[in-house]
Amino acid sequence: MVKISFQPAVAGAKADKASATASAAAPAPAAAEILLTPAREERPPAQRTRRSSVGGVCYLSVGVVVLLLSLAFASVYIYRYFFLAQLARDNFFHCGVLYEDSLSSQLRTRLELEEDVKIYLEENYERINVPVPQFGGGDPADIIHDFQRGLTAYHDISLDKCYVIELNTTIVLPPRNFWELLMNVKRGAYLPQTYIIQEEMVVSEPVSDKEALGAFIYHLCDGKDTYRLRRRTAHRRINKRGAENCNAIRHFENTFVVETVICRAA
Repeated sequence: MVKISFQPAVAGAKADKASATASAAAPAPAAAEILLTPAREERPPAQRTRRSSVGGVCYLSVGVVVLLLSLAFASVYIYRYFFLAQLARDNFFHCGVLYEDSLSSQLRTRLELEEDVKIYLEENYERINVPVPQFGGGDPADIIHDFQRGLTAYHDISLDKCYVIELNTTIVLPPRNFWELLMNVKRGAYLPQTYIIQEEMVVSEPVSDKEALGAFIYHLCDGKDTYRLRRRTAHRRINKRGAENCNAIRHFENTFVVETVICRAA
């Protein structure tokens, strides 16, 4: 006899039924997705908060920079249009000083010297106008001390001639120092000394290229005979007889009066 059995197949069928039953009893995948959805929705707000805080710091920094630049431009504007304008009004001085004429062969007499001074601090030069002296003692003249070029120019108005020489910084005060001195004199806080010193110069060669002297001296000497000067090394006293070919210009650009004697060859 041959016995045929189907138990393995039945067992497989039961296993299939059990799998189907287990699959039917398992929860739906959609429910798992619903449970995970709130966790995904909570993350973006935290990122936006960090981005908004960084953006706020950037906006604040830009605002501070703009404010500082505005203050800087306002300070420059105030300096240029108020302080410099006030300074421009205070760069012109009408000066007068009493001094003893110790260079005269006669008895010492007290004379008064007047001059008009313009000081240009930014351009670093001074311009002095000496009018016709009321009591003699010198010629009227226009004088420029150009500290940028290191030159001094004398325009003798009586002769209508210009003379140029290297700037003597041991006698001539720089524009800032001279301005401070004249401001103190103007306020009555200081009075110049009353003595006089003399410097003697000799005319040398004529000047052909006046533009090389700088714009300030060029405008002063343009159209006039212009000569270079050299200082006399051996100082000698100028008297009446020896002054026939000499002219003197008395002025002050320091705490004392200076007599500049310009002599020509006989």
